[in-house]
Amino acid sequence: LSTGLKYQRVQVKNSDGDLAPLSEQGFKLAAGDDGTDDLLSLSFNATRDRRNNPLQPTKGSILRVGTEQTIPVDGIFFNRVRANYSQYLPINIIPFGGESEALAFNVQLGTILGDLPPYEAFILGGSNSVRGFGDGEVGSGKSFFQATAEYRFPIFKIVGGALFFDYGSALGSEDDVPGSPAKERDLPGSGFGYGLGARVQSPVGTIRVDYAISDDGENQIQFGIGEKF
Repeated sequence: LSTGLKYQRVQVKNSDGDLAPLSEQGFKLAAGDDGTDDLLSLSFNATRDRRNNPLQPTKGSILRVGTEQTIPVDGIFFNRVRANYSQYLPINIIPFGGESEALAFNVQLGTILGDLPPYEAFILGGSNSVRGFGDGEVGSGKSFFQATAEYRFPIFKIVGGALFFDYGSALGSEDDVPGSPAKERDLPGSGFGYGLGARVQSPVGTIRVDYAISDDGENQIQFGIGEKF
């Protein structure tokens, strides 16, 4: 279990570094009229970890649930709730795979209760979300659902591979975000991606390189540090 108190000062600026409280379409990009918000929030999180290895798990599960409540020092009042569950199953398809071969599944979901600034919406798309899309290119919403399935296998001592499938959706909550930024950018709101990746064990941790294809046929090479989950 963990709890915490967080303070943020958020300023929305344009490419010239000037405060820009409105979008090109005239929608507010922050709660404050001047493009500056002060956010104070209290969070509580719970984790149950039954993995056999926290860095390269092949068996067990991990469940994370959490809530974050803002304290309206600047008139911003909302509650964020989210959950994240991963399950790992050892398998033996490759003869030399041994204990490092596994199926890995992850499900995430969340919602926000109350009025939120647009930048606090859930963002979908990118190397840690739906691969094959750039960051935020699936959409943003007041709620979200995301799921991933991976087959992880060894190649040789410090290099492994993964076949993966990702799906994410804003659950039709795009219009609940002030200004409907996802709709203004003509983003789909849901999508899936699939592909093949390599995992290299290095002194700074696992380096992840994925070749991913989105459901509209676009492809990207995406990088990350550590496993996606």
